[in-house]
Amino acid sequence: MSRALYLTRFKRESVEWELQVFKATRVMVKRLYRDPGMDAALPSVGGIDCAITLAAPAKINLSLLVFSRQPDGYHDLHTVMATVDFYDDLHLCSTDSEGITLRCLGEACPDGPENLVYRAASLLAEHAGLRPRVQILLHKHIPAGAGLGGASSDAAACLWGLNRLWKLDLPRRILSQLGAQLGSDVPFFFYGPVALCTGRGQIVQPLDLRSDRFILLIMPKLSVSTAQVYQHYVYHPDQSRQRLGQVEHCLQQGDLDGLLDQPNNSLEEACYAQFASLRRLRDELEAAGIAPLGLSGSGSTLFAATDSSEQVNQWARQLHGRDEIARVRTVRFHNQGNPFTEVHHADFGNSHQTGGEPQRST
Repeated sequence: MSRALYLTRFKRESVEWELQVFKATRVMVKRLYRDPGMDAALPSVGGIDCAITLAAPAKINLSLLVFSRQPDGYHDLHTVMATVDFYDDLHLCSTDSEGITLRCLGEACPDGPENLVYRAASLLAEHAGLRPRVQILLHKHIPAGAGLGGASSDAAACLWGLNRLWKLDLPRRILSQLGAQLGSDVPFFFYGPVALCTGRGQIVQPLDLRSDRFILLIMPKLSVSTAQVYQHYVYHPDQSRQRLGQVEHCLQQGDLDGLLDQPNNSLEEACYAQFASLRRLRDELEAAGIAPLGLSGSGSTLFAATDSSEQVNQWARQLHGRDEIARVRTVRFHNQGNPFTEVHHADFGNSHQTGGEPQRST
């Protein structure tokens, strides 16, 4: 077989596999809606048993305070983060073929070693001394460069799911430490739904605080470079101390809604200075009564919260038809004990499963 013919056949088979997984998952999700208690396995797709499907949630920063740069090049952070019910879907499938295969659908993202999901799988295999045998399908819904932590959540979900699939039984603490090697936000997703993160973000203190508010996410068609925003950030000690006092007061009072009513994000000034269109959008939204507005992470997502479902739906209607500028989505907080919603759970020990456990390296 010629190389060109081989590559054409491989590409066609890869696309067919992706479509089969997507269709099978869609059928399974419809069944779950009809019978939430159902725990049936996903169909075998192309000879591959899809062992687990996880929903990896987005996050928003209810506060983000950035202090001075440390000798290691990172800034000290003090941020309260919470997960929301807006998810990427991660399908982990056992295979007979050695290696890690990652395929992506939906929002644009890399499908090789530059993707955090791929790096998470590789890191976990290396830590456990395994030769991985896994195919991963990542269905992206959370946009990149939006300040919603989609890539970090995907990486954490991959570590969480493969820990079970490969029967490693690693504790959350070890998974969090591995996650910190991938990105500062990754450890948070093991300890949500709400947590205070300090250091460079990797020191996580879970908070027993919840909010029932409705949130409108406004996601501009703009990918913001976190590195670029930090590059232009100017630390103001007095302002930072004042903001820290406000945040700590809310936390001491157990008032998560207070953080939503008084958004504090040290990176706003640098972000808006670099992205004038985002500043104009914020001003336009506030003039329309969509306020108070918070900026998640280093941007570009803006968010507003309210106690009223009618209010949040009215805000969404005000922005209807503005898709060329920003997408909007109404969400609630992901107030669940498990960090990742398991859409499907299979018995990993089933004798019919082939290639389920990777071989140990020598």
